[in-house]
Amino acid sequence: MIPEELQLSSATKDRLFGLLVKGVLGTLLLYALFPIYWMVISSFRTRTEITAADPQLLPVELGQIPAIVQDPALLLEILHYENYITMWARFPVLDYFINSLIIATTTTVFALVVGCLGGYAFSKYRFPGKGGVGGALLGTQMIPGILILLPMYLLFIWIQDTIGFPMTNTYHGIIFVYTTFTVPVAIWMLRGFFDTIPDSVEEAARVDGCSRIQALVRIILPMAAPGIAATGMFVFLVAFNEVLFASILASGDVTPFAIGIQSFETQTTAYWGEMMAASTVATAPILLLFVLFQKPIVEGLTEGSVKQ
Repeated sequence: MIPEELQLSSATKDRLFGLLVKGVLGTLLLYALFPIYWMVISSFRTRTEITAADPQLLPVELGQIPAIVQDPALLLEILHYENYITMWARFPVLDYFINSLIIATTTTVFALVVGCLGGYAFSKYRFPGKGGVGGALLGTQMIPGILILLPMYLLFIWIQDTIGFPMTNTYHGIIFVYTTFTVPVAIWMLRGFFDTIPDSVEEAARVDGCSRIQALVRIILPMAAPGIAATGMFVFLVAFNEVLFASILASGDVTPFAIGIQSFETQTTAYWGEMMAASTVATAPILLLFVLFQKPIVEGLTEGSVKQ
């Protein structure tokens, strides 16, 4: 039995447990952020430095740190910017990024429109087969994408040959695919947010003379705005980062960034510095977008909307 004087108080135990949790979360955070850090510092390194057997964890040598602290402008002279210059001159990075932005933004709009209507219907309506249809929607996410890739490609070829309407290597073709796979997730996410809105709110709006559509547009959707923002960000990131279907169905003038960056690696060489620079340039706007909409996204993921 532990002597009484050696036993920890409840406050001390809580403090130690809090430190343990913070330590674990901090370790996981460093593990998650290290690839981003390595990508950024590698974009300022030469090919020799990137492929070195013992690469440095810091962007500068330890002996240079005191001088940089005294004169931060020296850091601009030490880092190498050639990768960014070569990236813009040799590869159509801006075209890749614009293509991804068009595809992801359009997919997000379509998915949110259908997701809001579907999520509202599943949340507020009662109809036969509601549970089965909802389970089927969720079950589609359990099907590996590789199993659907070939049938989808053959369907697109059949549409092109039969109707003469091009589907491969087009914006509308890849947007159709992405919307198909993101709508079920959007419906289920938004359904959860709509469930947290009291039915009495909509009933009050109906009493005041609003139709069901007016109540949805004027009352329900504004109250679910944090959830819609969180769902939109999720759909956008999925569409922006998707590789499997884009590698087969999107090339040429509609090549997205996730596929275009593969052109930095050829059969004879790999432009690692330029690849890291392009990845940094493409990641920066996404991080900025998250920072700007951080509050509604976090609110949507944690609370959703007004609780009953």
